[in-house]
This record gives sequence, C-alpha cells and structure tokens, in this order.
Amino acid sequence: MNTPAHVVVSLALLGRVDQRRRNWAVLWGSLIPDMPIFAFYLWQKLGMSTTWSHIWGTLYFEPQWQNFFDVFNSIPLALIGWVIFRMRKSAVGTAFCISALLHMLFDLPLHHDDAHRHFYPFSDWRFVSPISYWDPEHGGRFGALFEAGVIAIAAWTLWWKFPRRGVRLGLGLLCVAGLMMHWG
Repeated sequence: MNTPAHVVVSLALLGRVDQRRRNWAVLWGSLIPDMPIFAFYLWQKLGMSTTWSHIWGTLYFEPQWQNFFDVFNSIPLALIGWVIFRMRKSAVGTAFCISALLHMLFDLPLHHDDAHRHFYPFSDWRFVSPISYWDPEHGGRFGALFEAGVIAIAAWTLWWKFPRRGVRLGLGLLCVAGLMMHWG
C-alpha cells in the first residue's frame, strides 16, 4: 500500500474522537515504516542529484539500504515496542506500535520485487507476494484497485468518525494523495 493509504486505514481502525495524542501516535506509527525510504529518496534526489531510475532501480536494492529500511519494517521489533509500551501502560505508545504493525501487515501481501524482510534482524526471509500494489507486471492494477477500495471504505469511516471540518479536509487530502499515486 502507498503511504497515504496506510495513514487513512490506521486512523480509520485505531483513531478515536477527542484523543488527539493517540491519533497523532497512530498517524506517526503508520508513517514510520516508510520514513527511512522517504529520507533515502530525498537525500539521493535533492542532496546527490541521482536519477529516479538509478534510485529505484539500483540504490534502493543495495544491502546497506535494505538493512536500514527493514529495521523500520520489522514485525518483531514493533512487537517488542508494543510489549514495552503495554507494560508501561502507555496507550499512546501502544497505539503507535499497533499502527506500525498494521502498516507492515498490509504491506506483506502487496509487495513483490520490493518485499521487505519483515522478520529482520531475526530472519532474512522475504514474502515475495504474487501481487504488487503498484507493479503492473505483478498484478499492480488489481493491487491498485484493491487499495482504492480500502481507501474508500476507510475514508467513509473517517468521515463519520471525525465530524470536524479541518480533520475532514486533511483526511480528504490524504485520500486524494493516495489515489493520485496510482492514477495521477
């Protein structure tokens, strides 16, 4: 799933009206698995003037970058964080970890060539899904349609859950961004 879709889905499932700190934790938890990839891209594109094709065709797959990305996509590490926050009775920390775990679990069946090692550093195994959320060579059209449906359902849920105009506007922009990543 693309990043805006992760945010919308996590907020739909875990967001609570009038619990701002929790909702911010859910938002950041849904973003944290992709943040190293954004930082990598911005550094390569803006800092190093690397071409788009070299970034995503070569550099992204180098072992040191994969190790860096996969730490933030590690289900065991997120579970360890979840246990620690539960023991400390931190609802905000727990929501953050659950949101990150949701991101990873939704990514698991929708990545082919770019699959993460979701059990890193304990295992180098990757689930190479037959379906990609973006790659037409691996069912990307189906993956994109599935994702659009998930975004629509999550957006509908959020529309009713959060009646404040500003929140609705922000969520609407996220939904549009998620859909534009496929059909923009």
